[in-house]
Amino acid sequence: MSVRGHGMPKAGANSRNGGDEAERGKLSISNLSFAYGKAKVLDEVSLQINRGEIVALIGPNGSGKTTLLKCANRLLRTRNGTIDIAGDDLRRLRQWQIAERVSYVPQAADIVYPMTVFESVMLGLRRGSWHYSARDMAKVASTLEQLGLDSMSHKLLTELSGGQRQKAAIARALVRETPFLLLDEPTNHLDMKHKRDTIQILRRHSRGHNQGILIVLHEINLAVQLADRIALLEGGRIVAEGPPDKVITHDHIRAAYAVEVNMTSHAGLPFVIGYRIENEH
Repeated sequence: MSVRGHGMPKAGANSRNGGDEAERGKLSISNLSFAYGKAKVLDEVSLQINRGEIVALIGPNGSGKTTLLKCANRLLRTRNGTIDIAGDDLRRLRQWQIAERVSYVPQAADIVYPMTVFESVMLGLRRGSWHYSARDMAKVASTLEQLGLDSMSHKLLTELSGGQRQKAAIARALVRETPFLLLDEPTNHLDMKHKRDTIQILRRHSRGHNQGILIVLHEINLAVQLADRIALLEGGRIVAEGPPDKVITHDHIRAAYAVEVNMTSHAGLPFVIGYRIENEH
């Protein structure tokens, strides 16, 4: 069995210190509830994301996926429950401290600024000025190459397609190399090839940089191929959570989505291959 992180505590080490060290490798959400006015959207949600793993949030529309992601980044302030990032209570952190720990890619934005792809990704480094080192420039160039954007690095964002702009947003988050990365439906505007490329890039980045990733996805099969664990949200609650083969089942999909599906298995992973449609005749 492999052990991620810095290994086991030394013999004789204080157990509390060992516990603190373990907490620094987690984003922990405990008993979180949230409401817009009187409409409760999240109800006693608990979820943990470890560094070096990918957790996918799936579920029907309105189940609370995006709200949970925004709470984890304190874009929405919660009153009930706790969120700890790398051992620190989110409520006690300043915004710049959160930014050091978490990168966030929202759903595609409607506002596009007239800057080049390279400049937009440079913003992810969050320097105090526009003075960047050769190392900074190389890091941005490498990230753009990984995402297949190197050939358009000097194009304006306004000249790109929606899918290309979304990949630029992912690059801007990846270049920061924060302990945790939150993504809200980042593959929505991507074609099949670029979805596959994104899966590979995120998996490689999570492993290579020991980064914990929490990603909202609508496509179940994409979540199966990408995630180490899947959390299924329905009605503001996590109704199933675990490895893909334990979560993506006929019963869970029927209960959460109110549909019957056909399924198959490949390489030990479950895949949805279509809806069961009633015969109209």
